[in-house]
Amino acid sequence: MADKILEAVKLSKAYRVDARRITVLDNISLTVKKGDFLVIEGKSGSGKSTLLSLLSGLDKPDSGRVILHGTDITGLGEDQLAPFRNRTIGYVFQSFHLIPSLTALENIMFPAELNRDPDALSKAAELLRRVDLHQRDDNFPHQLSGGEKQRVALCRALVNSPQIVFADEPTGNLDSTNGEIILQLLLKLRSELRTTLVMATHSREISSMADRIVQLVDGRIVS
Repeated sequence: MADKILEAVKLSKAYRVDARRITVLDNISLTVKKGDFLVIEGKSGSGKSTLLSLLSGLDKPDSGRVILHGTDITGLGEDQLAPFRNRTIGYVFQSFHLIPSLTALENIMFPAELNRDPDALSKAAELLRRVDLHQRDDNFPHQLSGGEKQRVALCRALVNSPQIVFADEPTGNLDSTNGEIILQLLLKLRSELRTTLVMATHSREISSMADRIVQLVDGRIVS
């Protein structure tokens, strides 16, 4: 598949809890095409977040490979992987993960500054304007509502114009109104920037908007 951006090959992951070995993912294989909106659907505990962590290089599998944008990231050391992630990947977490000591604008600028992008400030300011938060650019995370924090996190994920964005239950900590706002902003910006989107969710409403759905049950793909 010439236009694929992501391929997972026989991924497995287990954790040890005392004397027990708990398998979280079992022999997962999938591909994602450029520009796709792929939803990973499943109940709590099905392995969605773990799979996103492996696909995005935030964690390594016990076995299997992840090829992202032509690079086998499972073979990279952290010194190579960290800058590759920053250039190629955006990530939107359920719990925002903003840096408390940085303002909204500075949080968004941070990944671009790591890339030594001379336009980090202007790009961050433009993204804030597009999500209607330009008036809050000097506010710190504790001064923002949940919906505002997630809008800042979304801008941060997009500031480097990543090839692919991973979103882990991005509306899970928000009320229905703010959740809908974040979802529509994410889909709008993804379309405008032509970014591939891989989202973990248990929401059938969100899944209905996807190009493709992968359903996980007990760490295995069932459909």
